[in-house]
Amino acid sequence: MLNAIVSISLCSLGYWYWQQAQYCKALALRATKARCYTLELLLLDDYVALTRLGFKKDMFGRWQVYRCYAFEFTSTGEQRYSGVCMLLGHQVQSIDMETYHTESPHPDQSCG
Repeated sequence: MLNAIVSISLCSLGYWYWQQAQYCKALALRATKARCYTLELLLLDDYVALTRLGFKKDMFGRWQVYRCYAFEFTSTGEQRYSGVCMLLGHQVQSIDMETYHTESPHPDQSCG
């Protein structure tokens, strides 16, 4: 009987963790897509990948799950750049992006 209770508890805990992980990944993907759209960039592969998982205290001193998601984007379609979306609990803390280059106008296309 005790084995069944422990097994059911572990399965329930595993399902809860998986459900929370999927929610946070979707949140990071939405935030990353929105940032890329705002900056007129293209999120490559429409994907974010979990790279770090741990615990950190929030601004109120409560322990929260800290997750980092890596992603790649492009500004010109030719070169890939990296970025990181950081979540604390269910809140996006920051989206850091590698310095990227934009297309510069051709020399014969001058203003004026």
